[in-house]
Amino acid sequence: MTYATIPPVRAFILLLASLSAATLGQHACAASSVELVTPRCADVGDEIVVSVKLGPGAPAVVGIQSAIQYDGSVLQFLGEEAGDAPFDLPIYFAHDGTASRIDMAVGITPPSSPSSGDVVTKRLRFLVIGQTVDCTPAGLVEFKLDAKVRNLLTDSEGTPIIPTLASLNEMNLGNTPKVVGPPDIVGVPTVGTMTLHTPVGVVTASGCGPILNLTYVRSDGKPSITAGFDRIDSPVSITWTVTDECGRSSSDIQTVTVNIELGDLSGDGVVNAADLAIVLGNWGMTSETGDVNSDGVVDGTDLSLLLNNWG
Repeated sequence: MTYATIPPVRAFILLLASLSAATLGQHACAASSVELVTPRCADVGDEIVVSVKLGPGAPAVVGIQSAIQYDGSVLQFLGEEAGDAPFDLPIYFAHDGTASRIDMAVGITPPSSPSSGDVVTKRLRFLVIGQTVDCTPAGLVEFKLDAKVRNLLTDSEGTPIIPTLASLNEMNLGNTPKVVGPPDIVGVPTVGTMTLHTPVGVVTASGCGPILNLTYVRSDGKPSITAGFDRIDSPVSITWTVTDECGRSSSDIQTVTVNIELGDLSGDGVVNAADLAIVLGNWGMTSETGDVNSDGVVDGTDLSLLLNNWG
């Protein structure tokens, strides 16, 4: 294979199939990391960029050659994009859509200094076209071990270096998470009070991990899910929301209804003298008993609410 357009400078040699395994073995001790860096989160229909990157601490090199395989059932190759300086010299780029394969080489134009690592040498653009069984699959884009096109680096003397390859390409390709709140609740407070104390039930949440964050918001503004539900706020809605690591979320609403007439402290279905007696019997106390508005004290406000609902 001959590339007549490659400038014959700086002994820049990207050794291909003609390079023997024995020769490569002499320089394997100078290994460095070449990474495939992908976004962590993606949905079907998203365009993503995979970076072919020299890892931090790599030796000074003037070229990189890679053979890359991708999952064609999940990703559709859209095109190549330039890397970062000093990698400005395209050597070759070949894409085989049938085999879902990319062979590429890129270098540095003299008199630029060799790269010392921690730099993107090439960017590959893909369209996400499908889901996977595993919501966080690895191996969507990875280096291919190939006898014809080796994964190599080249230093300024033309010496080949076998890199350590890292396919850092696990991606969260899950669907939007789902949450199902507990059934709605209708309850009656303890006699003499206007506050319903009840467990809210079990919330079911699912989605693509590894982390799912479940939160809730009560319409009465109370920060604790175990706090009582006051008749004056009824019905109280609880909005349950699950959010995955990619920021995708889903919500469901549960309703808690305090089923008693405001001021019916005796629970007999009507606001009357029996309720008035409970208020007066607990006047000035910091108690739920007789506390119509659930503000923590039995006072004139409770008496006013009771009289407004008399009969």
